Amino acid sequence: MTPKERVRRALRHQPTDRVPVDLWATPETNASLRQRLGVATDEEVLRALGVDIRVAGPRYTGPEPAAAEPGGVRDLWGVERTLVVAGGARYLEVSRYPLAHVGTVAEVDAYPWPDPEAYDFDDVARQAEEAGEYYVVNVGHRLNRTGVLKCAIYLRGMEEFLTDLAVRPDLARAIIRHVTEHYLIHNEHIFRAARGLVDAFLMGDDFGTQSGLLVSLPMWREFFAPSLRAFAELAHAYGLAVMLHSCGAVRDIIDDLISLGVDVLNPVQVRAAGMDIGELKRDFGARLSFYGAIDIQETLPRGTVEEVEREVERTIDVLGAGGGYILSPTHSIQPDTPVENILAVYRQAGSLR
Repeated sequence: MTPKERVRRALRHQPTDRVPVDLWATPETNASLRQRLGVATDEEVLRALGVDIRVAGPRYTGPEPAAAEPGGVRDLWGVERTLVVAGGARYLEVSRYPLAHVGTVAEVDAYPWPDPEAYDFDDVARQAEEAGEYYVVNVGHRLNRTGVLKCAIYLRGMEEFLTDLAVRPDLARAIIRHVTEHYLIHNEHIFRAARGLVDAFLMGDDFGTQSGLLVSLPMWREFFAPSLRAFAELAHAYGLAVMLHSCGAVRDIIDDLISLGVDVLNPVQVRAAGMDIGELKRDFGARLSFYGAIDIQETLPRGTVEEVEREVERTIDVLGAGGGYILSPTHSIQPDTPVENILAVYRQAGSLR
């Protein structure tokens, strides 16, 4: 069974020779895996672990963003970030929100929004062809991944944007409108250029905290559900499976996500409230597939090899029952995670070569 066949069958809730697997890891973690496995590239790491999924996205060809403040970088949206080192990993944390001080819809409309067409879209098909037998997911770079709330927070700032939703909804709607229009244009170019070679579309929008939703359910339905529906409908029109990445406690919106067209939920943050895998499989497993669920908060970094193996075994037994599961960590594996624990995941899943 090829990786592409394995994932497709799993997402159709059909039998497979083993559970399909993916790897999410920081660059530092990948470096440790390369050293431990004795390989030179990240692609060789993926092959050694038996990872079934590859990603594809367009190559940016537009003008370089304006220079940021010293020590920072500016992305295509005008968001500035500064390098932060924590726990051995390097991250770009937002240091300037370009819409932080806007006060009117006219100011939002006048902002220099990025060009959704400034890309080599044909590169997506080339990447998919190179992936060959692997299941191909279209997903943007984590700082330019299709979403609404996440992008709006980066542009406006979390406190300001969440306040907008309650007391300045016209500003919130204006930002959401521009972000949604951008991604609908951008994604249609991707899907058209992919020529049927891409299997799935992954959007990312973190709606959950450790204990519940970031906004109320009525507010979520009013402001964010329409954009997610539009994104999903567009991807389905091109024959792609629709995946949503949302960290946190998102149980309260899962029924809505299914009705909006989401086929696969990632990353299933099992230590967040209400995210018990047995309950999720029981209540939603006939209508939804799951992607993730191997805990990076406690089990992978702090558990023993035996504890990791037990969690993987139980997760496959529960979420993989009858299909509908892709095994993966619940986020990027951090550098403080023992390499032997990582290898234990893929050995227990039967994919380690």
